Amino acid sequence: MKRKIYLLCSILAGGIMTSGCSDTWDDHYKGEESVVENTSITSVNQPITSYLANEESLSGMYQLFQETGVLEQLNNITGQLYTVLAVEGQGPKAAKAESSADDIYMAQSYVSSVGLAPSSITNGQRIKMWNGKFLEITKSEDDETIKFANSEVSRIVKLNDGYLYVLKEEVESPRSLYETIKALGDDYSIFREMVLSRNQIVFDKANSEVIDVDATGNNVYDSIFIEKASYFESKGFDLMSEGGNSTLLIPSNEVINEAISTAKRNLSDWGLEREDSVLQNWVFQSMFYNTRYTKEDFETNTDLKSVFGTQWRTTVQEVDLDNPVTLSNGIAYYVKKIKIPTNVLIYRLKDYYRWYEYMTASEISTYFVTENLSYEKIRQSGKMSGLGWTQAGVDKYGNYLFPEIEYYYVLAFTLTDSENKSYELTFTPFKFTGDANAHTVRDYKIPPGEYDLCLGFEQNKNHELGDIEVYFNGKYITKVSDSQLTGSGFHYDRAGQGYPEGFDTNAAKKAGWSKASNYDRDGTKVGTVTIEGDEAQTVELRFVGSGSKLARCWLHHWCLKPTSNCY
Repeated sequence: MKRKIYLLCSILAGGIMTSGCSDTWDDHYKGEESVVENTSITSVNQPITSYLANEESLSGMYQLFQETGVLEQLNNITGQLYTVLAVEGQGPKAAKAESSADDIYMAQSYVSSVGLAPSSITNGQRIKMWNGKFLEITKSEDDETIKFANSEVSRIVKLNDGYLYVLKEEVESPRSLYETIKALGDDYSIFREMVLSRNQIVFDKANSEVIDVDATGNNVYDSIFIEKASYFESKGFDLMSEGGNSTLLIPSNEVINEAISTAKRNLSDWGLEREDSVLQNWVFQSMFYNTRYTKEDFETNTDLKSVFGTQWRTTVQEVDLDNPVTLSNGIAYYVKKIKIPTNVLIYRLKDYYRWYEYMTASEISTYFVTENLSYEKIRQSGKMSGLGWTQAGVDKYGNYLFPEIEYYYVLAFTLTDSENKSYELTFTPFKFTGDANAHTVRDYKIPPGEYDLCLGFEQNKNHELGDIEVYFNGKYITKVSDSQLTGSGFHYDRAGQGYPEGFDTNAAKKAGWSKASNYDRDGTKVGTVTIEGDEAQTVELRFVGSGSKLARCWLHHWCLKPTSNCY
């Protein structure tokens, strides 16, 4: 819509009472004038609307109020003080008799029902205007300069029914976070639709008028529908509230597409896959914050957490911090570049040693280098049932069904020389696809970063597993002791850290699976490891066994779980 501008005269009308200066804010109530830097405070025995009508330098402001109906509303106010902002010199102005919604919005951005005395203003205070938006007020440390949003106050007039703050330039009355998103142009359509598509149109019964009763006796409404952002409300974030003070990040289509394309290239290089929805959701969910962040906040904090719990690493992501967009309920920044973190692209890397039985001699010699170990068999445990994914469906009673874990499989070695109570096994993690008849084996190419290393063996109460020293890429990590291996802490993957992505133990237990917490965990953490460099690479695990009763080596699984620093 067109922006309509009038020129305001710069001549000050006569008749304003001025007298000696005062050192206090409240002295101006006596009709005296006080100076705050270049800001005069004057008391005039008139209503605000009369002052505006007679003050020639504010005639454009008066006409804007008159043409938009704001003046009539002001004249109808009785029994309360209110606040008006006015621009002198060149200011906002409606240019036609029938004002548009934008004109009304603009005019209402200069009036507040709050009678704001200069003495009560504090730095950072916010005042709600008639257009429903909040303007932030800044006040210098020496109390000599006041600004409403972007506009500095040149003088203040105390009138019979309130306060008039004359501004040096047109005030910027910002739109809300949600209004800003809705108004985004085509270059930002991906993000805009990510937000809008999650909203719901719902029937507002409370505000819908009953206009009839149908033949069955049900009320017929003159229906009113409202838009609700339930997706955000579930996280305690009111997308449409004017009372918030949030931070919005705005990514363009180009930025989003480049981030997702780069992520897919990386996944392809690593031989991994990820659902597009995971990548898109991370981008979307990383744009909303419950706190208003300044440039300094971005520069002094390594990580910010969005309302959805996503991690935004300020030292990696790129945001235009020098050109913030003021919102009525917070602040927005345009995003220059996004990197979807490694710990989003990789939830965890977990695999098993059981594939040994299907591998060729050449493959075994490549991935399992042993000293004083002889292959015995793949040990197979008792059957585990009723544990798995909630997405598998429901039974006839409405309970969630979970696919069975058939067995736990463990790679079992014995000592080649039983008198030599030690062994070494150097293992290169690999991805196995297929079976004994036809299969492929390839190295896991793991990107640089920090990971939790988790392991699982099989419990042996006879102390035959001894102590196991663990090395990662040649670096000593820890010793898993004989006493630990007789207990259940490293028994298969029933203990330790997390579960498969999306697995809901509470839902599983409600469905009747009491041992749901045993299902497919990461295994017990033995340490945190760092893969150095810039490229994905093959890694190496080395196990050194020892102990007076050592006779066996039983291996169940390995797992690398990216940490928050694997970004």
